[in-house]
Amino acid sequence: MKWNFLVLALVAFTRANNALQTMEYTNFNCPDLNSQEEIDLDKIMGKWYVVEILDHKIDPMKLMNGGRVVLDSCPTVQLHSHEYSSLTLLWTETAGNLEYTFRISDISRRPGFWTSSSLQNGTLAEKQYKQFTGIVHVMKAVASDMVLTFCSRSPQSQLYSLLLSREHTLGEPDRRGVHNLLGRRGLKILTIRETCMNGGAGWRRPTVDLVASSTLLALLSSVILSRSFQ
Repeated sequence: MKWNFLVLALVAFTRANNALQTMEYTNFNCPDLNSQEEIDLDKIMGKWYVVEILDHKIDPMKLMNGGRVVLDSCPTVQLHSHEYSSLTLLWTETAGNLEYTFRISDISRRPGFWTSSSLQNGTLAEKQYKQFTGIVHVMKAVASDMVLTFCSRSPQSQLYSLLLSREHTLGEPDRRGVHNLLGRRGLKILTIRETCMNGGAGWRRPTVDLVASSTLLALLSSVILSRSFQ
């Protein structure tokens, strides 16, 4: 009788805890982050390799939260500037591509604060893709590497960062420095997904089941992150 009571109590506690996590997830608000103040937008345009995807928020809908995972992919990001303080970001990997358009509302004082301004398009947007609406903070932008932090309240609450490098690799001291920077900004790293680990763009395997991937990154990681669940 005592053991039955303990089991029932444990089940009740687990359900309550899951309910609280789900409530916290659905009531999520994007934090007020301080992006890098001085940014030469012309110098950050062009091609970047995605070397890490850093999750800052527990998602009760994901099978895995926490730890470090190596993904069989080497995606790239291409940034292009346009008139009227806007830019496009093109995510490319073997499964296809996604293009995002952002608006910089205060390009003189806040060049590192971007807001999504239109629906995404590309070959991956045709595979049951859920559109992203949110903001991007440029947390770091130097010649060799850059950190973009994405936040979305809908359609799925998300908070994660992309660590980008001009080369397909980035040294461990540089990675550790980025992790420390994000920690100082109040962004706890819960999961690290490493990419481009074996030779960059020339190292490719067949990508993922696009149906399973459509709910993940929403902005960029909607495809690549699902590989860690397979």
